[in-house]
Amino acid sequence: MKKWLLAVLCTLFVALPGYGDVVSGLRPLIKEVAQSNGVDPVLMEAIIRLESGNARSHAARTKNNLAGIMGRRGQRSYASKEDCVRHLGSILARYRARGRVTVAQIGRVYCQNRSPWAAHVSSIMRRIRSGQLGDISVYGT
Repeated sequence: MKKWLLAVLCTLFVALPGYGDVVSGLRPLIKEVAQSNGVDPVLMEAIIRLESGNARSHAARTKNNLAGIMGRRGQRSYASKEDCVRHLGSILARYRARGRVTVAQIGRVYCQNRSPWAAHVSSIMRRIRSGQLGDISVYGT
């Protein structure tokens, strides 16, 4: 996919009103999982928003895969969206244990196709922190 088209689609998925409700509803769980794994909840939410188009992607709807997590046969399936959030937390904890803590370092492993993934995640993180995507007081930030 062309880089400019990917950027436009990512912006639309994050910007469209009403599309963040599923993700916003997961914020208490995201906070809990992030705390238990020593990772940033805003990073987790940004990955979820980007990878699932705010929980509207086909994988999010049919496989409960909010984070674009791949398995041996393509995108993994989860029993629930909550299970996917928990798995994402454990993946990010493994990265942290190996010294991958910045978005760029994580992106090199998480999204190996050399896309502007890290820039998109960083942009979404800024929007979350600025309150553009709703109240994040649950995160304690």
